[in-house]
Amino acid sequence: MRRLHQAVLTTVLLGLPAAALAQEPPAVRKPPSAEDMQKPMDTPMDSMVPMMAKMTEATVEAQLRIAEKPETAARIATFKHNLYLELQKQGFTPTQALQITLGTPLPSGTGGMR
Repeated sequence: MRRLHQAVLTTVLLGLPAAALAQEPPAVRKPPSAEDMQKPMDTPMDSMVPMMAKMTEATVEAQLRIAEKPETAARIATFKHNLYLELQKQGFTPTQALQITLGTPLPSGTGGMR
């Protein structure tokens, strides 16, 4: 009986690696392409475009209404002038101060204009 158990055990142990190798490997799923990932996003984005366009138009209109006021121009001039003078006080040359002033956007909630 003991020999039978040993024979069965030996057969099972030697047969397992062969059986495991004989099986086909599991199917490997390839990752989705960029196009496949984009498809679910297209419909929601397409429906958002008209709303975003209206919001952008409203923002630009509001900025233009404020920008056309004379007091806005005065405040912008004061801001730029003060920046230019302060840069020179801090040790920048007039040319450097002018370049920095020209490159500094106006304070804005939408990223600013130059």
